[in-house]
Amino acid sequence: MSYQRKKSEWELVELPSGFRTSFGYWYTMTTEGIESYVPGLLKLYSVQYLVRIADDWLRSREQLPVLVFMLLVYSPLSVSLSLVLGLTFYLLWRTQLSAFIYPWGHPGIRWICEDTLLYVAFIGGLTYDSVVPEGWPLLGLSSLEITTLVGSFLLIKTGLVFMILQFFNARFSSKYSTTITDRVLNMVLIRYGYKEGLLTSNLKTMQEEFIRVTNYHKTRKKNKS
Repeated sequence: MSYQRKKSEWELVELPSGFRTSFGYWYTMTTEGIESYVPGLLKLYSVQYLVRIADDWLRSREQLPVLVFMLLVYSPLSVSLSLVLGLTFYLLWRTQLSAFIYPWGHPGIRWICEDTLLYVAFIGGLTYDSVVPEGWPLLGLSSLEITTLVGSFLLIKTGLVFMILQFFNARFSSKYSTTITDRVLNMVLIRYGYKEGLLTSNLKTMQEEFIRVTNYHKTRKKNKS
């Protein structure tokens, strides 16, 4: 049985140098590489479906920590403790994301990644605390908590935190390390292969494909210059 996605605004473009999606993510993997890495997987799932799953997990690096932080601020915890827990979860989720990727978790992750949910939780919580009838439980947000919530929400949603982390990652990470996009797609292929009882090829196959596509991309840049 083949799984197909309904047509939406999300788009995938496959180039000789890899996949590019309308969410702005770049994967140095090709259809042939996927087929050789997990033989038979593309007979069950389309390339579009698998890459969209990887996109959703990548988007959750920003979306889920924002939602968790809002819940922490709305809780009885202090501002300082909420900040510490929120920052800890943010860094953990960003750096260890591939370890949490499982097929059963994707529906929830995709739902969480909807901007509507985040804005409803963000605006709804602030509105509720200001208009709630007497006798109803209050969130009890202080002006400091509201300022912290709004500031953190804007910093993450505008991508400023992402750009800062990307700068440090590019500055201090090894040039031979695999990008987060490729690690996430790699894990998606492994998990869905296991789910369908399909064995993955030697990890060296995937690494060789990454190197081949990366070298192709570098060669094209040199030829243009």
